[in-house]
Amino acid sequence: MNNSDLDAKLKSIPLPERADEYWENFPSKFRFQIRRSAPEPALRENLWPQFAWKMSTGFACLCIGLIALGQPLKAASSTLFKNERFIQQQLAQLPNHLRVFMADEHGLHYLVTEKE
Repeated sequence: MNNSDLDAKLKSIPLPERADEYWENFPSKFRFQIRRSAPEPALRENLWPQFAWKMSTGFACLCIGLIALGQPLKAASSTLFKNERFIQQQLAQLPNHLRVFMADEHGLHYLVTEKE
């Protein structure tokens, strides 16, 4: 069956008879059915509690990390401050002599010394 045969067959079928009252009430019935079949709007999830928990957890982890890492940082900074005068002297002489020094458990030592 091609399109022209289908069109002819559809046009040959008589339309159902409807009362005038049906056509007058049709728009309101149509609107009612559309509203009834429309999906309910999705409730929007409140993201504040999740955000607050994530931020507080992150802040707690940061504080714990700083406390845990604070001890080695304190030790390194106290070592630097103990030897601050020596380091300043070496840095003052750096243009005159190239010296690379290292710190170990016995204190600061020259690793490489190049004298002119």
